[in-house]
Amino acid sequence: MSESIIPGEIGTASDSPLIQGRNARVYDKPRESCPYPEGSEERKVWLSAYDAETGGDAEPKRTEFVDAEGRQRF
Repeated sequence: MSESIIPGEIGTASDSPLIQGRNARVYDKPRESCPYPEGSEERKVWLSAYDAETGGDAEPKRTEFVDAEGRQRF
């Protein structure tokens, strides 16, 4: 017996706790903003990604460029 796939139930990479935790760090959200409950596997993954090394830099690297109007973008 196969289970049917319901539209909207398949997640994307950005839905993963790993990506969410990394993004929270990159975008300067507080560590306490983790949305997962204490003791959950998702919380462990989110916090691990949040606390991950940034390659030796004090701040995470952000891509900067100047748009067509000369404004600095990240």
